[in-house]
This record gives sequence, structure tokens and C-alpha cells, in this order.
Amino acid sequence: MDKNELLEVIEGASNFMRGMQFDPRLPSDIKTALIEKALELDEVVEENLDA
Repeated sequence: MDKNELLEVIEGASNFMRGMQFDPRLPSDIKTALIEKALELDEVVEENLDA
């Protein structure tokens, strides 16, 4: 797996986590944690796209 493929997988995981925030079964603290982690993953992807 090359760098671009790895970044795509990370970005996909971030999008999946972001989508989970709309699941009404999840408590709000879990939704907040998912959003925070998705933003962290987005940051990693952005930093490595520029490198």
C-alpha cells in the first residue's frame, strides 16, 4: 500500500466517523469524541498531502 492509498483509507475512516454522529442511538459524548477524532484524522491527511 503506498502513501496515497493509506491517506485514502484514513480519509474514509474519518468520513465514516463523521457520519456516525447522526446515529440517534449514540450518546452525545460519543458523538463529540467521533467528531474530534475525525478532525484529527483530517489534519493528518492534509499535512501529508502537502508533503
